[in-house]
Amino acid sequence: MAIHPLLANAVDFELRFCLEVLKLESFHLGYSDSEQDVIDSLSALKSAQATYTQSIVDWIPNTSCTILDVGCGIGDVDLALEKAGYIVHGLSPEAQHKPYFRNLHPESRFIHSGIETYNPMIQYDVLLMSESNNYFTLLDGMSAIARCVKPGGHALVSGFFRTSDDPLINSNMVYRTEFENACSLRGFRVIRSENMSHRIIPTLRFTESLFRQYMLPTLRIVQDLMLGFSPTLRFLLGTVFKRMGNFLEILEQWYDANLSEGYFRENMTYHAYLIQIPEQE
Repeated sequence: MAIHPLLANAVDFELRFCLEVLKLESFHLGYSDSEQDVIDSLSALKSAQATYTQSIVDWIPNTSCTILDVGCGIGDVDLALEKAGYIVHGLSPEAQHKPYFRNLHPESRFIHSGIETYNPMIQYDVLLMSESNNYFTLLDGMSAIARCVKPGGHALVSGFFRTSDDPLINSNMVYRTEFENACSLRGFRVIRSENMSHRIIPTLRFTESLFRQYMLPTLRIVQDLMLGFSPTLRFLLGTVFKRMGNFLEILEQWYDANLSEGYFRENMTYHAYLIQIPEQE
């Protein structure tokens, strides 16, 4: 499901809730050994997220030096890559991410831009899409790989793919066959592919609990407190209350179509691909 206009400005809320309330250090999902594993605390979630981050580091070809992280968020994956010796440029269209971006190497930096319009000064050894492949169209993603990666370099894509035509699914999300066919048409070679669906199920289960038991009730309490003001103030803020009610309904619908375990099992899969770009002839 595409982002609804009422959610378009919620990036700062999500950022602050995760960092200031939950004290998380990552925005991405976590990896567990199996879907039967149990994540029952924020510390367990942080550990699973750290496992995911390390898997990204492990998938990077060790002959690489420079990496462009598309949709870098607050840069936690970038920091881990830098500690492993890589030079990383983080790309994000959200200016709110910049103050949180962390780096060790002087050459590493945050770039405020969407991938659709980004023209790099250099070509990179690796282009990373860590749960960002559905922020833009498949065509834009393939074009970015061709534009930003050196001949013989790689792209690492880790994220969601659709398994149904349910209308609530993000319109940018494609079937794996569509993704693989697009790679083939460009001459990109899939050199490693792995289904990671079972590894994210425990995180989905826990984040669904967090959303339903804590975040959504908190927002409803705030709404009720505002409705408890004087009749005159309620009248003056009537439009605000109506929009907030719509926001909560849309937020719950968006969550069900993006991060709930049941919806994921029925309509999506989570996959990682390592792709090699052809050498120049």
